[in-house]
Amino acid sequence: MSTINRRTRISRRTAMTLAGASVVAAVAATAPSMANAVSDSPGGTRHSVARTQNAESASTAPNLRVKGAGGVTYQYRRFGHPRAGSVPLVFLQHFRGTLDSWDPELVDTIAAKREVILVDNAGVGGSTGSTASTVQQTALDAIDFIDALKLPRYDVFGFSLGGEVAQEVALRRPWQVRRVVLAATGPQGGVDQRASDPAILQRTLKDNPGPEDYLFLFFKNTAASQAAGTEFLQRLGQRTTDHDAPSTLATRDRQLTAWSEWGIPDKSKFVRLHALFQPTLVADGESDILMPAKNSHLLAKYLPDAQLHIYPDAGHGFLYQYAVAFGTEVNTFLDR
Repeated sequence: MSTINRRTRISRRTAMTLAGASVVAAVAATAPSMANAVSDSPGGTRHSVARTQNAESASTAPNLRVKGAGGVTYQYRRFGHPRAGSVPLVFLQHFRGTLDSWDPELVDTIAAKREVILVDNAGVGGSTGSTASTVQQTALDAIDFIDALKLPRYDVFGFSLGGEVAQEVALRRPWQVRRVVLAATGPQGGVDQRASDPAILQRTLKDNPGPEDYLFLFFKNTAASQAAGTEFLQRLGQRTTDHDAPSTLATRDRQLTAWSEWGIPDKSKFVRLHALFQPTLVADGESDILMPAKNSHLLAKYLPDAQLHIYPDAGHGFLYQYAVAFGTEVNTFLDR
């Protein structure tokens, strides 16, 4: 598959973001005070984070840090508009992605109705520690972060590799996870999850991927999808300060190992999904070349309480192509 030939003018900062993981993402508004949470100021000093009434945007939310029981210091952003009776939504990121890789339009759409928390897992971006090489350990690291924030109840949003992690978090903490959103992901042991196409692998594993690689991997080879992808890449440049650190090549290799192991075909693993009883929204683009949409159909088939939405003329990055529409769908689902 070749991408549409179109001129994509993306800033150097955005290109660097895509190469490892730097972009827009969060907001820290009306966030409750948290033990051990600190914010990095431009001068490198730290101060305790207190409850605030000033809503940030995805482009301005500060980077916060909290230390987990295992010794890892996690970098995250926390913001939005929490309402009475609502719970925070924890975002879990894709392969090689960081806080800066989230689409600000998607995140802000969701944050308009609830509190959102975006995190660099262990060894990723601005977080310390080593990146796990299994999905299961990655989920335990995510739980370590959540425990550090002392969240008694929460929803989880997992994109791609993050969706695999979200499944494990929900299975391991059923008394805490209320609802689950799974975007462009699949069940353990699913179908065609281990990329074997040389063109896909070459772009996925580049030391320094560029905008054209992102458009190829995340958006369908049509004029409309490629145009939406270009608009998404331009939105990533909205954040001008307090950028996250890019992912390292060591993180790339460990996450690829985790992703590959998860994707070893094994239908016997599907029975585990029966234990993920929380209401779950499953969604993908109909032409996803990284995690084929038939895996979303498998999730919808085996999860006890799932609803499925496959977006047309879209690929792995459907949630960025339909940022407002999907963000609105997520809010509607979580508000039920």
